[in-house]
Amino acid sequence: MLPLGHLAIAYLWYAGYAAVGTHRLPARAALVPLAIGSQFPDLVDKPLAYLDILISGRSLAHSLFTFAICSIAVWWLARRLRGRWSDGTLPERLRVVTPAAFAVGYLSHLLGDTYRYLLAVDLWGARFLLNPLFPLSTSPGDEIAPWIRLFRIYRDMGTHPSIELIVVAIVVFVGLRVRRYWKRTQVDQV
Repeated sequence: MLPLGHLAIAYLWYAGYAAVGTHRLPARAALVPLAIGSQFPDLVDKPLAYLDILISGRSLAHSLFTFAICSIAVWWLARRLRGRWSDGTLPERLRVVTPAAFAVGYLSHLLGDTYRYLLAVDLWGARFLLNPLFPLSTSPGDEIAPWIRLFRIYRDMGTHPSIELIVVAIVVFVGLRVRRYWKRTQVDQV
């Protein structure tokens, strides 16, 4: 899956998470850690694989172990920062929403990279999730600079493999904004 696809699926997962729970819908403060979490594994692994530091573009940060460590670290940091800012300020809102938004974004990235393997019951193809327990193979795509690969792919958005998912995420985003605006105007009229 490519960056915009990862971002779209992360947004849809977080919207579902917020709708089911008592959490605010993904807007403003939650979008930043959600976006970072949705790209984090590729931001770590792809450049390091290109520089031959890692064996694969899906290795260290694509591991469930790294996911757990990073999510716990973000949660711990947010807990340590409690009480530093007054309620309602942007830093305090970020502190509150960051752990869940980052974790949902990160986990959605891992699921976006493995869903085809899991649907085909090809657990060996998804072995990078348990790195370093299983050996990983190199990928020919890791020999091309990640930014060059993305530039080539995004030159023609019409052929993007996740275009439908991106469109659904945009529709949900706009729909939630319209719904919020409509509710706000209804309350103001009363």
